[in-house]
Amino acid sequence: KFVFIQPKRGRPRGAGPVRGVRGGVGTRRALLGDQQGQALAEIDESGLFGAVKSGRNLEPTIDQWIEEYEQNPDAALVKLMQFFISCCGCKGTINAHMLSTMEYSDIIRRMTEDFDEDSGDYPLILTGSQWKKFRTNLHTMLHGWIDKCKSSLIFDQRMMDSVIQLLTGLADSQVRAFRHTATYAAMKISSALVDVALELVAVKNHNAKQLEAEKARLKQSSGTNEKLDVLLLLHFQIEERTDDVRQMLQYIFKSVFVHRYRDVLPDTRSICITELGNWMFIYPDHFLEDSYLKYIGWSLYDKVPDVRLKCISALLPLYEKPEVLVKLELFTNKFKDRLVSMVLDKDNEVAMKTCQLMTSIYRVFPSLLQLKDCVPIYELVYSNHRGLAVAAGEFLNTKVCEPSSEFPELFNIGELMDLIQFFIEGECHDHATYLVDALIDTNPMIKDWQTMVDLLLSDEVESCESQLIEILVCSVRQAATGEPPVGRSVVKRGAPSSKESRVLVEDRNRLSEVLIPALPKLLQKFIADRDKVANLITLPLNFQLDMYMAGRLENHLTELMRVIDMVVEKHADEEMMNTVAEMITYFSTNTSVAQHTETYRLKLIDGLALQLRHTVQRCMNEDQWDEEDEAAMLAAFRKITAFASHIDLKKWDLWDVVLHVLNNHDDKAPRDVIDKSIWFLFMQLNWDLLRLVRDQEPNKTVQFTVKKLKKRRDQFLHDVNIILSEGASGVELAFQCLNDSLILFNEELKSHGPHLEPLIVRLDNVRSVQVLTFCDVVDNVFSSPGEDTHLDQQQQVELMHMKRCLLSQYCKMVLHGVFPIRDASFVLRYYCEFYTDFGDILKQLLYKSVTRSLTDVYKSIRMITGLEYVDPLSDAFHQLRDLAKRFAVAFGNDHLKNREAVAVVHRDGIQFALDGIITKPINITFLEVIIEFSPKLIRQDKAAV
Repeated sequence: KFVFIQPKRGRPRGAGPVRGVRGGVGTRRALLGDQQGQALAEIDESGLFGAVKSGRNLEPTIDQWIEEYEQNPDAALVKLMQFFISCCGCKGTINAHMLSTMEYSDIIRRMTEDFDEDSGDYPLILTGSQWKKFRTNLHTMLHGWIDKCKSSLIFDQRMMDSVIQLLTGLADSQVRAFRHTATYAAMKISSALVDVALELVAVKNHNAKQLEAEKARLKQSSGTNEKLDVLLLLHFQIEERTDDVRQMLQYIFKSVFVHRYRDVLPDTRSICITELGNWMFIYPDHFLEDSYLKYIGWSLYDKVPDVRLKCISALLPLYEKPEVLVKLELFTNKFKDRLVSMVLDKDNEVAMKTCQLMTSIYRVFPSLLQLKDCVPIYELVYSNHRGLAVAAGEFLNTKVCEPSSEFPELFNIGELMDLIQFFIEGECHDHATYLVDALIDTNPMIKDWQTMVDLLLSDEVESCESQLIEILVCSVRQAATGEPPVGRSVVKRGAPSSKESRVLVEDRNRLSEVLIPALPKLLQKFIADRDKVANLITLPLNFQLDMYMAGRLENHLTELMRVIDMVVEKHADEEMMNTVAEMITYFSTNTSVAQHTETYRLKLIDGLALQLRHTVQRCMNEDQWDEEDEAAMLAAFRKITAFASHIDLKKWDLWDVVLHVLNNHDDKAPRDVIDKSIWFLFMQLNWDLLRLVRDQEPNKTVQFTVKKLKKRRDQFLHDVNIILSEGASGVELAFQCLNDSLILFNEELKSHGPHLEPLIVRLDNVRSVQVLTFCDVVDNVFSSPGEDTHLDQQQQVELMHMKRCLLSQYCKMVLHGVFPIRDASFVLRYYCEFYTDFGDILKQLLYKSVTRSLTDVYKSIRMITGLEYVDPLSDAFHQLRDLAKRFAVAFGNDHLKNREAVAVVHRDGIQFALDGIITKPINITFLEVIIEFSPKLIRQDKAAV
């Protein structure tokens, strides 16, 4: 019978005198030479270690070893022990003499002396091509070895005794490779033994049924029964073997797991927890006890996220087995607070799995979680991590939005109201899109658009109509596009799969069927409410337009256009007008729909143009504008500007009308009206130029059109320059439009034909100075942090946004050739100092500048570092080296492509370093900066430089 000595508490004594150890205490040390190590490598490659390393012929190799063990146990055990030592990455060898004369503690000590701890590498952690499957192959080998030996060899009181004692000793070693590998092997062997134990339990149950049947038969007949004796003998053998396996499992657990589940190496801890969770799941009668569960509970506090993740992953399947829930109740109560806190784990994967676990716990123990336990999970539906938000959404579905038991295929009105109430109580009214995204894949109610429409058209939800409209709009947008909310991180995948594309098309068709008839009614009902209309007006952008004609829904399209006309007349909100213009533009993409709506579109724009003309004429004739005049003018400009951003308004010829307002900017017009005027004129320039570039103008009128556009361009630039020269606040839009105009009419127009060359703008010195004076990024952008301390947080955010916009405009002009590339030096010199605030913008400038001209980039760097004296101990010099390192990265890895630029870097840098006194160059330390670029210099250029 298999007998083990129970280990003492504390550090396991894996090499103590137990069964399976040959010889006494006396030992004889043998010297191991290099030739033996080389011979071992050859043997390993053709033996167990070689099979595991290559992953080939595992089963035949195991069969060969078993056959050898049956014929010569001593030699086979030597190979098996050597296999485990080799798996640890140790080059030492074990021979039969060592096994027969030395204790395992001495053998391990000998192997420790032969282990190369300097490298720190061993097969279990290597990731090369020949080692990447080593861990999986080792698991396969150990499981197959136990499976083939389960009928007899594991019960011979020698093989398993020797293996377990070796692994126990190795797992207690101070050498990480021994400890890590032995723990992995011991845990995998235990898992294989658990499978053996389960088979024995199944055989035992079958034997018990046979015994009962045989005893029942004997009661009806007299005499002896040899079959009963055989069954009883088999019963005793099964009991004995089951007891042996349980003793092996218990010994490995107490000698290896108990000490290694808190090992200093996180992967060792993860291995222990993973295998324990597996044992609990497949053999709950033995392992699913509080004496084992406590180890998972304690490991929930581990500092390493992967270990915590393994704990949660081990617990998750247990709560899906109804027959074992009673055994989990005490554990759940004891560690509930820790589990609740882990939904806020800093690792998103851990937090996500914990949310899934809390959902399972609530399903089986609904009274366990209190409101304070659920609130943190509720809040996670607004998390920027989508997996975590979806997991929290599943909990919300279970806790708040559980489907009706009578109609499981539908979610009734009461459940939808529960969701709206949750949205209201969450006080995140601007984040409905995040709530919808968290639930759309798991809760069919989110796509129950018919119920939502019915509620909105009724009077049952007056108190929460706004929230329901937000949920409806967000649901429709995501169902039609499949795009998650902005800022919510998702795993980047390629194009949608065929199944995903099919679902998008089906959802878009279904929402169109529901909303096309309902939208005019909804807009008519809520037309006086700005926020509700602003949301509802976005719905047509997600419609399948073909359904208007295919489904004979033209009358609903007519109703919609009439209501849109009423919306434009009643509201002057900028965002709403932009949405209306975008919607009408979207309608024009479908030929049938465009023909049906063309009359309404022209009538609508005619009305807006006429309104603008009358308003401008009336206000300009007045000496002083009152609030009513300003409001009327601003409303007219907001409407027409929104349409000008999406539609070419050439037909309505509003240039002179708007230019007249801009020319009188200093007399009457408020700043908002001036901004709208600038934007309208800028967009009209874009449309005029676009027609020329696309050859949409008749050939006879091209020259006249170019001449007319040149005149308009000059008028626009003249007025904008005047506005900028006045230096008034709030001229950011004027500066942006000026910059974009200079880019629009730059030298690249030549590529579209020589007839466009008269439109090219070439900056003269005066205009260039004006732009640079306003831009002045050095003073306006790169200010010291202490200068903004008097501002509150909101003001600081707004100021930072303005700074980033200003810097982006400047960089854009440099990249598009408005300013020479050398002018990048004015901002690149601050790359390191202001990397946190502007690093993304400056990095793009640097990389794109490299693409334009690497040589010119270095000339910009030379301007930055044009110091008369380089002090190697100064902070400036350290910053200079850091700057050089970052710039060197920009040259990329294509040394041949960048050959000229890199050579110029070295030549000019060396010349600068040697400037000064001939006998003692004062800038010699500048060579340390140039060293950062030396790896980019090819061998042929080194001598020339």
